[in-house]
Amino acid sequence: MAGPEHLRNIRSLQALRGRRAAVVVCLDDPAAFETERAALHALDADLVVEREPGELSARLGRPSVTVCDRWLEVAVHDEDVAPEEAVKLVRWLESRCEECPQSGVDMMPRVDGGDWC
Repeated sequence: MAGPEHLRNIRSLQALRGRRAAVVVCLDDPAAFETERAALHALDADLVVEREPGELSARLGRPSVTVCDRWLEVAVHDEDVAPEEAVKLVRWLESRCEECPQSGVDMMPRVDGGDWC
């Protein structure tokens, strides 16, 4: 699923910019993601849920799950992302060092199977 590079232009998410990573879920039944809310909160991330079509669904598609860093740069945007994989990705986003040249290469989680390099 092709998606945006960032979510900075979505007004309802702008309060998160520079403060918290986000998992944006546009699903009719987000229960599986809501069970991970505490894990995301522990990582200083927010779970943003849109149960019924609205602004986020219009911009991101429905169904969709979007994981972005605290600068609202999109790391993953897809129709089918497992909640556990979203948490793993947020953990990686929060632990990487932007100043380290290998931060985006050596430690990047693999998309296939969700393994770590």
